[in-house]
Amino acid sequence: MLTSLYIRNFALIEEIRIGFQSGLTVMTGETGAGKSIVVDALGLVLGGRADTSMVRQGSDKTVIEAEFDAVGLDFLRERVEAGGAEWQPVLILRREISAKGTSRAFVNDSPLPVAELRSLGDRLVDIHGQHEHQSLLRSETHRAILDCDASVASVLATYREQYAEFVALDAETDEARRTRDRIDERRLLAEHQLKEIDAVSPVAGEDEDIERELRVVEHAEKLAVAANEATDLLYDGEHNVADMLGRALRLLDDISRIDDSVAPLRVEVESMGSGVAEIARTLRDYSERIDFSPDRAEKLRHRLAELLQLTRRYRMTLPELVEKREALTAELQGLDNIDGRITELERRVEAARAQCSKSAALLSKAREAAGGELGKRIASELGEMGIKHAVFQTRLTPFVAEHRTDARYLLRGKERTACGEYGWEDVEFFLSTNVGEYPKPLTRVVSGGEVSRIMLAMKTIFAGREGIPIMVFDEIDTGVSGTIARKVGKAMRKLAAKHQILTITHLPQIAGVGDAHLRVEKHSSNGRTITRVIALGSDDRVTEVARLLSGEKITEAALQSAKELIENG
Repeated sequence: MLTSLYIRNFALIEEIRIGFQSGLTVMTGETGAGKSIVVDALGLVLGGRADTSMVRQGSDKTVIEAEFDAVGLDFLRERVEAGGAEWQPVLILRREISAKGTSRAFVNDSPLPVAELRSLGDRLVDIHGQHEHQSLLRSETHRAILDCDASVASVLATYREQYAEFVALDAETDEARRTRDRIDERRLLAEHQLKEIDAVSPVAGEDEDIERELRVVEHAEKLAVAANEATDLLYDGEHNVADMLGRALRLLDDISRIDDSVAPLRVEVESMGSGVAEIARTLRDYSERIDFSPDRAEKLRHRLAELLQLTRRYRMTLPELVEKREALTAELQGLDNIDGRITELERRVEAARAQCSKSAALLSKAREAAGGELGKRIASELGEMGIKHAVFQTRLTPFVAEHRTDARYLLRGKERTACGEYGWEDVEFFLSTNVGEYPKPLTRVVSGGEVSRIMLAMKTIFAGREGIPIMVFDEIDTGVSGTIARKVGKAMRKLAAKHQILTITHLPQIAGVGDAHLRVEKHSSNGRTITRVIALGSDDRVTEVARLLSGEKITEAALQSAKELIENG
């Protein structure tokens, strides 16, 4: 639940901290005192759109901080931790807006994008303004509302899983058909490319091997001369290293016979002589292998030019060309089998279509049953709020495929019918509030009093389904008074048994049923207007409800009536 709201330098508010209780909290005050400013501040800290005009004149920035008791909010833990914040017993949301237009958001003192803050806020608090059309009163939301019913949700889950498979198969079949339409052109291109690559038959790394061999062939004479000269210096020449090492070895023999400490040096020199002999043999072999053939050099240059031309034409390396060659071979084999593949895909699509059609029919039946039960409950709630003859209907209308990119068709008996991810129908709520009148689309209900009660009745039923713990109503009691207002207040009190409710009201019948009462006042100080929020005790609460009953001049009768309203709340 929301435990406190701290606001600094926001519109008319200089600095306040408002404490909240569980249950139903009512907020009253004179018109223009700033009641809606408090709701706007709460909306801002929940991720609402910011504007520099919100920053109190003369201030650098606005700061709004909301604290929530995290008990019962575990469904938000994963999202909070994913944003880098630490999960704590108290969930703290903070929003800062500078006079220059910059905006920052924090969760438990960890910064996060405003979009993430808005996502958290949408799960925490449902705010209903006095003039805006609520989500429950928009026809595009009606299907989602009805589908929250457990009996519908399970059937819908099965349908959506089958529909996803059906769509994937259908898309794959369409792509296969498009491929077949392009197949002749594609086959000619693939065959041409494969023929070109096969004509060269590149091998990965071949170009590097050729370049290395070509360097040797082009410098064969120089390499042979150098190898022979090195062999002469080491072993074959008149004055070679091997002979000199031999003479040194004989001298070391003489020394070691007298001083055996030199014996290790003799072993090393002997090893050096063996190494020189081995190097000389290797150089002779190398010299003999050198090819002086100009034809070989020309063949290598020609091959290298072939490879270079191919890599430039396809803008690929040799390893990539080898992979392309394999891919083209596989593609040509697939193109040859395309007709058989399409036939098999079409068979699978029709099987998936039949399965989806059965699930869509079951989904319709589940929605019809759930809609009938919903109509009874809505009518009952409205009856308790003074609309005695309400008729509420859930109508299933054909799915409109126009402009819907996800549209496919299923079989309803033998007839084709458009469908989408949520079945082959759309859902819309209809309502009649007067005897003898046919139900009309809920979106066309225009009476302020009726809108308030219809919305509250629906909230009472759907609040648990939506899973939002906190609800804020900004003067949704517009258009009602007297006995009806009292019934609306009791409906709010009923809703507050399972949710924390904050409502701004101008009606004493609603103010009297609250568990807590806040009064918003506007004062002038040092030439500036300041809004304050005061938590009322029992006596002050009676006075405030009496003021709502009789105006600024509070009579004894008004005070007595106020006491009765509160005591009977």
